[in-house]
Amino acid sequence: MDASSSITRTVVVNAPRSAVWAAITDPDKISQWFGQRTSLDLSVGGEAAFTWDEHGTARAVVTEVDEPNAFGFRWAADIDADPVIGNSTLVRFTLSEHAAGTELTVVETGFDDLDRDVADQKRAREANVQGWHAELDELVAYLHGLKA
Repeated sequence: MDASSSITRTVVVNAPRSAVWAAITDPDKISQWFGQRTSLDLSVGGEAAFTWDEHGTARAVVTEVDEPNAFGFRWAADIDADPVIGNSTLVRFTLSEHAAGTELTVVETGFDDLDRDVADQKRAREANVQGWHAELDELVAYLHGLKA
């Protein structure tokens, strides 16, 4: 996998893995750090929607549920579009024990598979690099009780 076509970010959260799992899979908890509203059918093939008031709704389909180790989904790169091959990327969260609590890694892949020119693929990736940086900071703050 070409590093320029993926995103990887790891954070360590001073919280038990069960709390981190809930924060990334419970729609009410997700809405505290990832957009403003979330709907999620937590089963492989289940539909999800993540809504930001200022951006719109990103639709997704769950690809993996392995509580409390991994959770994944395919989401559309375009707002208000159904995720299909060519317009979506794969997001995978992995959780592991850490001396300070829980290590959470998010990997997003597939930017080079988007049906766009290379410049637009790079713009999509860069937007999500910034997005994951901000969103995971909000997740850590939420789990540490600091509500970003």
